[in-house]
Amino acid sequence: MADNQQVKLLTEALASLNDTPRFRLRCDRSRDSYKLAARIEAYLAGLKKGKQAIAEARRRWALSGFIRVDPDEMEFDETADGHWVRGWIKIGGGIAGKSEAQFRAKYEEAVSALPIMTREVFDAHRLENENYEAIAMRLGLGRAEVETLIGEALFAISRALLPSG
Repeated sequence: MADNQQVKLLTEALASLNDTPRFRLRCDRSRDSYKLAARIEAYLAGLKKGKQAIAEARRRWALSGFIRVDPDEMEFDETADGHWVRGWIKIGGGIAGKSEAQFRAKYEEAVSALPIMTREVFDAHRLENENYEAIAMRLGLGRAEVETLIGEALFAISRALLPSG
């Protein structure tokens, strides 16, 4: 079932629950329609916030030339300080007239220029294939901090590899 069909189904179920309030659920007599309606409302509100966050990410990065959020993207993660939206960062092929060796040297120079902690987190993920949780635990960071540092590394590298970088 497509996402929009699921949302329509949940919206219809919520309307039905609101039209016939306070009935007991068949499988669990201790639960009533109010609790289920509240859960559906919270889920739909979260989806709406996520769609807004994704739309804002698309708007902010549309003209960057090196960050892209796919038109059909629906994945997001809400944290205390904002939303994470999946996207793409362009880091290759952007240096006009440069050989592969020159491009690689520029890439390594950009990695070397990263702040120490950012580089350590980035290298742990890139070279040692550690997942975010393992990096966070080993370095005494939160997962969100690891995600932020990886994002900052990718952003700095992509900027360094742009033709004007």
